[in-house]
Amino acid sequence: MNKARLNYMLDAVIGVAFVISAATGMAFLLMGSGGYQGGRNPAFRTALLGISREAWSDLHAWASLVMIAGVVVHLVLHWKWIVCVTKQMLPARRRRIEESCEVAA
Repeated sequence: MNKARLNYMLDAVIGVAFVISAATGMAFLLMGSGGYQGGRNPAFRTALLGISREAWSDLHAWASLVMIAGVVVHLVLHWKWIVCVTKQMLPARRRRIEESCEVAA
C-alpha cells in the first residue's frame, strides 16, 4: 500500500469515528442529563431512537478511542513533516533548516 492510500484510509477512519462520536454526543444532549430511571425528571430519557443510554455511551466511548488512536498514528506518520515545518516557522537558522528539510523530504 502506498503512502497516499494509507493516509487516505487513515483519514477516512478518523473522519467516520469523529462523525459517530459527534452524533452520539448530540444524542446525549437530546436525552438530557441528571435524574434516574423511574424518577420524576421529565428531561431524562433512558432511550433515543430505540437505543438505550448505555449503548449510546459505549458507542461514544469506542468511536472516541478509535479517533484518538487514528490521530496518534496520523501524527506518527507525519512526524518528520511536523518537525520540518515547525523548524521552518522559527526565525533563527532558517537557511540551514530549509536545506536539511529538502534532503529529508
